Amino acid sequence: MKLCIVGIGGAGGKITQEFLGNVDLDFQLLSRITEAEYVSPGMIQGIWLEADKNDAMNIQHFFGDMNEGCYPCFYIPHDAVSDGCEVHRLVREKYGYDVKKQGFVRDAQYLKAIFEIFDTDEEIQQTVARTMTKEMVEAKGGPSTSNGSATIQAPNPIFDSAWNAIRDFTTLGNGECDGILFIVSFGGGTGTGFINPIINHIRNEGKADYPVFVLGVLTELGDFADKAQFSKEGRRNLAAISAIYDLLTKGSGANGVIIVDNEILLKNFGKDFASANRFIHKIMQPVVAARDYPDEIPPSQAIAQHSSGGLRRPPIYVPLYASMPRSKDPEEALVRKALSEEGRLFGCSPEKADFAMVFCRGFIDSDRIREALSKQTGIAPLNIWPMRKMGEGENEIMILLRNPYGGDPKAYLKNNTLESRFCKVISLALQYINQRPEDLFYEGKESGSSGTDGKADQVRLTAASKEALKTFFFGPDGSGKTSGFVFELKEARKRLRDGEKPFFINPLRIFQKDAALSADSRKSHEREKSAEEIASIVDARINEKLIEMGLIKAA
Repeated sequence: MKLCIVGIGGAGGKITQEFLGNVDLDFQLLSRITEAEYVSPGMIQGIWLEADKNDAMNIQHFFGDMNEGCYPCFYIPHDAVSDGCEVHRLVREKYGYDVKKQGFVRDAQYLKAIFEIFDTDEEIQQTVARTMTKEMVEAKGGPSTSNGSATIQAPNPIFDSAWNAIRDFTTLGNGECDGILFIVSFGGGTGTGFINPIINHIRNEGKADYPVFVLGVLTELGDFADKAQFSKEGRRNLAAISAIYDLLTKGSGANGVIIVDNEILLKNFGKDFASANRFIHKIMQPVVAARDYPDEIPPSQAIAQHSSGGLRRPPIYVPLYASMPRSKDPEEALVRKALSEEGRLFGCSPEKADFAMVFCRGFIDSDRIREALSKQTGIAPLNIWPMRKMGEGENEIMILLRNPYGGDPKAYLKNNTLESRFCKVISLALQYINQRPEDLFYEGKESGSSGTDGKADQVRLTAASKEALKTFFFGPDGSGKTSGFVFELKEARKRLRDGEKPFFINPLRIFQKDAALSADSRKSHEREKSAEEIASIVDARINEKLIEMGLIKAA
């Protein structure tokens, strides 16, 4: 499997840079002058998607502009909508969202809302079809029909152009990459909103077995604000849990979400983000490096089918990594080191995993790896799938444990468990919603420079958008007691505390389709209405704030 690395947002771009370094010439300008071929270690290819044009063009100097034929390259999907064009104006007038300013409003719901506006509003779809380029209008997608053709999906300029920028690197276009690895930060604002729309394109082309993985770094706890995210703890945790929720509830989405805990990276590297990024690149080498063992090149379709096989929703994968000097019979020692606290990159209960992919580099025996991991975790040997590559020095192992949690109703009380970590993130997100409900509607938030007088514009959502966001967070009645994101987070935390899995179940939208709710959504609402009333989720302060903002009426 040859992966296309797609970094999204600031952190995603910095990590992607580690994967795409030139093995021949470090000086990119010289490469371009001499027209030397740009070759990364392992022949990896990739691209950086960013929303903040200033960051892309003026701050970093590794990626060049894709529109100028540079490689490695960045691409700004928001440029697909011209400043001041009819689409730009119409979206802002009807909804208050500025599709050109996402790089400055760092919020997980912002890009999700823009995607759903283009996905649901027929007037805007028709306007796009009239005004966008012929290539954009002719973007195809939708489920395959019985005769093998595909339906035309409504044009969606920002997200269509993002996929078009990636497609030619893949075997779905003219490239060689037979899989995609998205790299994002769970806690920023730019990143994850692009992923599900791009996966929609892939699945709608009839490629259900095309492997797509997401590698995400979960924001740290505490009030230390990552300078790259421009955000404090509460907002970062809400952004993180919102992003992960969207990815894990997408039925035909990613084949797996690989999650790394920034708490562990900070413990090991402090504020040395460059070293942390290099470490992420290092641990992924057994996965992405070239030089598979002879006659052991697993088909990418098989990897996709094994990764999420038998599950209705994308699974979480926890990475465990170890490297050791070459020695005789290294398998058991490698597995033991990877399973230790030193090797885990996210807290979990390895024995609770239902499947494991094991990527190895060096002189390693597959059967012994399977035997050692099964012995030390209890995972059935048939549910352990080793894949080997030729090494470059030390023996290395990357174990990806699928859904290693659940079954223990007291796990959330224990340190270094997945249940404990997610319960903390959910609680902090709910606390932020409780304390700052006005932030959910961008009250007083700046969207960046206006471009005329240099002053910052403020986000001014329309009444329709505010109502949609209120329903998204708190349900149709504004209470959050039986539906909405607040309700779902409370239910997810309860499942974690009860030892259940999965803990995220029901996909949520901000802007609904014009048609009636889907059958699944109706059933979900019926279950919610028939359930016994749970403890109050939203305290008096939230209600007071919502009343002040005119979003709900006083009793």
